[in-house]
Amino acid sequence: MSRPLLKSETRKGTGKNSLKRIREEGFIPGIVYGHNKDSKSVSFEKKDLERLLTKYGVGSSVALKMEEEICHAIIKDIHRHITKHHILHIDLQELDASEKVKVKIPLILLNRALVESSISVVQQQITELEIQAYPKYLPQSIEVDLSNMKYGEPIRIKDIKAIVGENIEIFHDSEEIVVLITTASKEVIVQEESADEKLKSLY
Repeated sequence: MSRPLLKSETRKGTGKNSLKRIREEGFIPGIVYGHNKDSKSVSFEKKDLERLLTKYGVGSSVALKMEEEICHAIIKDIHRHITKHHILHIDLQELDASEKVKVKIPLILLNRALVESSISVVQQQITELEIQAYPKYLPQSIEVDLSNMKYGEPIRIKDIKAIVGENIEIFHDSEEIVVLITTASKEVIVQEESADEKLKSLY
Protein backbone atom coordinates (compact mmCIF):
# COMPACT_ATOMS: atom_id res chain seq x y z
CA MET A 1 0.00 0.00 0.00
CA SER A 2 1.45 3.36 -1.05
CA ARG A 3 2.35 5.74 1.78
CA PRO A 4 3.65 9.31 1.76
CA LEU A 5 7.37 9.65 2.46
CA LEU A 6 8.36 11.77 5.44
CA LYS A 7 12.06 12.58 5.84
CA SER A 8 13.48 13.27 9.28
CA GLU A 9 16.76 14.47 10.73
CA THR A 10 18.21 13.36 14.05
CA ARG A 11 18.37 16.11 16.68
CA LYS A 12 20.27 16.24 19.95
CA GLY A 13 18.83 19.19 21.84
CA THR A 14 15.61 18.76 23.86
CA GLY A 15 15.42 21.92 25.99
CA LYS A 16 13.19 24.93 25.29
CA ASN A 17 16.04 26.98 23.82
CA SER A 18 17.01 24.13 21.50
CA LEU A 19 13.42 23.61 20.33
CA LYS A 20 13.03 27.35 19.72
CA ARG A 21 16.21 27.40 17.63
CA ILE A 22 15.02 24.41 15.58
CA ARG A 23 11.73 26.17 14.77
CA GLU A 24 13.51 29.42 13.88
CA GLU A 25 15.64 27.47 11.39
CA GLY A 26 12.53 26.23 9.58
CA PHE A 27 12.15 22.82 11.19
CA ILE A 28 9.51 21.15 13.37
CA PRO A 29 10.72 19.00 16.29
CA GLY A 30 9.27 15.56 16.79
CA ILE A 31 9.70 12.25 18.56
CA VAL A 32 9.51 8.69 17.24
CA TYR A 33 8.78 5.84 19.63
CA GLY A 34 7.73 2.23 19.33
CA HIS A 35 7.18 -1.07 21.10
CA ASN A 36 10.55 -2.35 22.41
CA LYS A 37 12.29 0.50 20.60
CA ASP A 38 14.25 3.46 21.96
CA SER A 39 12.61 6.85 21.50
CA LYS A 40 14.31 9.04 18.90
CA SER A 41 14.35 12.84 18.85
CA VAL A 42 13.98 14.07 15.27
CA SER A 43 13.05 17.14 13.27
CA PHE A 44 11.26 17.71 9.96
CA GLU A 45 11.45 20.46 7.38
CA LYS A 46 8.48 22.72 8.12
CA LYS A 47 7.34 23.09 4.50
CA ASP A 48 7.48 19.33 3.84
CA LEU A 49 5.57 18.50 7.02
CA GLU A 50 2.91 21.15 6.47
CA ARG A 51 2.41 19.94 2.90
CA LEU A 52 1.94 16.35 4.10
CA LEU A 53 -0.49 17.37 6.84
CA THR A 54 -2.81 19.07 4.34
CA LYS A 55 -3.80 15.55 3.20
CA TYR A 56 -2.99 13.36 6.20
CA GLY A 57 -3.51 13.61 9.94
CA VAL A 58 -3.52 11.69 13.20
CA GLY A 59 -3.90 7.98 12.48
CA SER A 60 -2.35 8.18 9.01
CA SER A 61 0.52 5.84 8.19
CA VAL A 62 3.70 7.12 6.55
CA ALA A 63 7.01 5.83 5.23
CA LEU A 64 9.38 7.48 7.70
CA LYS A 65 12.99 7.99 6.64
CA MET A 66 15.43 8.16 9.55
CA GLU A 67 19.05 8.52 8.45
CA GLU A 68 19.43 5.82 5.78
CA GLU A 69 16.54 3.59 6.85
CA ILE A 70 12.86 3.74 5.96
CA CYS A 71 10.26 2.29 8.32
CA HIS A 72 6.50 2.22 8.70
CA ALA A 73 5.13 4.78 11.19
CA ILE A 74 1.83 6.26 12.30
CA ILE A 75 1.14 9.89 13.15
CA LYS A 76 0.01 9.69 16.77
CA ASP A 77 -0.29 13.34 17.79
CA ILE A 78 0.13 16.82 16.35
CA HIS A 79 0.76 19.64 18.83
CA ARG A 80 -0.31 23.08 17.62
CA HIS A 81 -0.12 26.59 19.05
CA ILE A 82 -3.25 27.24 21.09
CA THR A 83 -4.20 30.42 19.21
CA LYS A 84 -2.07 30.60 16.04
CA HIS A 85 -2.58 26.86 15.29
CA HIS A 86 0.82 26.39 13.67
CA ILE A 87 2.61 23.08 14.31
CA LEU A 88 4.84 22.99 17.38
CA HIS A 89 5.66 19.29 17.66
CA ILE A 90 4.67 15.93 16.18
CA ASP A 91 4.67 12.42 17.68
CA LEU A 92 5.04 9.29 15.54
CA GLN A 93 4.93 5.60 16.40
CA GLU A 94 7.41 3.36 14.61
CA LEU A 95 5.81 0.06 13.61
CA ASP A 96 7.15 -3.45 13.45
CA ALA A 97 6.15 -5.19 10.21
CA SER A 98 5.58 -8.44 12.13
CA GLU A 99 3.25 -6.93 14.76
CA LYS A 100 -0.36 -5.87 14.38
CA VAL A 101 -1.25 -2.34 15.40
CA LYS A 102 -4.54 -0.89 16.62
CA VAL A 103 -5.47 2.56 15.25
CA LYS A 104 -8.47 4.79 14.51
CA ILE A 105 -9.06 5.42 10.80
CA PRO A 106 -11.28 8.20 9.32
CA LEU A 107 -14.50 7.03 7.66
CA ILE A 108 -15.15 8.94 4.41
CA LEU A 109 -18.61 9.04 2.79
CA LEU A 110 -18.74 9.13 -1.01
CA ASN A 111 -21.62 10.37 -3.24
CA ARG A 112 -23.51 11.90 -0.34
CA ALA A 113 -25.17 14.45 -2.61
CA LEU A 114 -26.78 11.70 -4.69
CA VAL A 115 -29.02 10.54 -1.84
CA GLU A 116 -29.71 13.83 -0.06
CA SER A 117 -32.61 16.11 -0.96
CA SER A 118 -34.83 18.80 0.55
CA ILE A 119 -36.60 16.13 2.62
CA SER A 120 -33.87 13.56 3.25
CA VAL A 121 -30.54 14.02 5.02
CA VAL A 122 -27.56 11.70 5.47
CA GLN A 123 -26.70 11.25 9.13
CA GLN A 124 -23.24 9.87 9.89
CA GLN A 125 -23.18 8.09 13.25
CA ILE A 126 -19.51 7.03 13.18
CA THR A 127 -16.73 9.25 11.80
CA GLU A 128 -13.79 6.92 12.47
CA LEU A 129 -13.29 3.20 12.90
CA GLU A 130 -11.01 1.49 15.40
CA ILE A 131 -9.20 -1.24 13.50
CA GLN A 132 -6.25 -3.60 13.88
CA ALA A 133 -3.95 -4.87 11.13
CA TYR A 134 -0.36 -5.50 10.15
CA PRO A 135 1.33 -2.26 9.00
CA LYS A 136 1.28 -3.23 5.32
CA TYR A 137 -2.52 -3.48 5.37
CA LEU A 138 -3.24 -0.19 7.15
CA PRO A 139 -5.39 2.16 5.02
CA GLN A 140 -5.25 5.97 5.25
CA SER A 141 -9.05 6.04 5.38
CA ILE A 142 -12.04 3.80 4.71
CA GLU A 143 -14.43 4.95 1.99
CA VAL A 144 -18.14 4.10 1.90
CA ASP A 145 -20.14 4.64 -1.30
CA LEU A 146 -23.67 5.94 -0.58
CA SER A 147 -24.91 6.07 -4.18
CA ASN A 148 -27.19 3.01 -3.78
CA MET A 149 -28.31 3.79 -0.24
CA LYS A 150 -32.06 3.93 0.47
CA TYR A 151 -34.25 5.36 3.22
CA GLY A 152 -34.84 2.78 5.96
CA GLU A 153 -31.76 0.75 4.99
CA PRO A 154 -28.85 2.01 7.13
CA ILE A 155 -25.27 0.95 6.54
CA ARG A 156 -23.95 -1.05 9.48
CA ILE A 157 -20.51 -2.19 10.63
CA LYS A 158 -21.13 -5.62 9.10
CA ASP A 159 -21.46 -3.89 5.70
CA ILE A 160 -18.13 -2.09 6.23
CA LYS A 161 -16.39 -5.39 6.97
CA ALA A 162 -17.13 -6.49 3.43
CA ILE A 163 -15.32 -3.35 2.18
CA VAL A 164 -12.15 -3.59 4.27
CA GLY A 165 -11.54 -7.33 3.77
CA GLU A 166 -10.21 -10.12 5.94
CA ASN A 167 -6.83 -8.51 6.68
CA ILE A 168 -8.39 -5.76 8.81
CA GLU A 169 -10.15 -6.38 12.12
CA ILE A 170 -12.82 -3.85 13.17
CA PHE A 171 -13.46 -3.24 16.87
CA HIS A 172 -17.15 -2.35 16.68
CA ASP A 173 -20.36 -4.32 17.09
CA SER A 174 -21.48 -5.75 13.73
CA GLU A 175 -25.00 -4.28 14.08
CA GLU A 176 -23.82 -0.77 14.98
CA ILE A 177 -25.18 1.81 12.53
CA VAL A 178 -22.54 3.76 10.59
CA VAL A 179 -24.76 5.99 8.47
CA LEU A 180 -28.49 6.34 7.76
CA ILE A 181 -30.89 8.57 5.87
CA THR A 182 -33.29 10.61 7.97
CA THR A 183 -36.14 12.96 7.16
CA ALA A 184 -35.32 16.67 7.28
CA SER A 185 -36.96 18.54 10.15
CA LYS A 186 -40.26 20.32 9.53
CA GLU A 187 -38.60 23.62 10.33
CA VAL A 188 -36.10 23.18 7.47
CA ILE A 189 -38.88 22.18 5.05
CA VAL A 190 -41.02 25.20 6.04
CA GLN A 191 -38.06 27.54 5.58
CA GLU A 192 -37.39 26.13 2.11
CA GLU A 193 -41.07 26.48 1.14
CA SER A 194 -41.09 30.06 2.38
CA ALA A 195 -38.04 30.83 0.27
CA ASP A 196 -39.78 29.38 -2.79
CA GLU A 197 -42.91 31.44 -2.11
CA LYS A 198 -40.85 34.64 -1.84
CA LEU A 199 -39.15 33.83 -5.12
CA LYS A 200 -42.49 33.24 -6.87
CA SER A 201 -43.85 36.54 -5.57
CA LEU A 202 -41.10 38.38 -7.47
CA TYR A 203 -42.46 37.23 -10.83
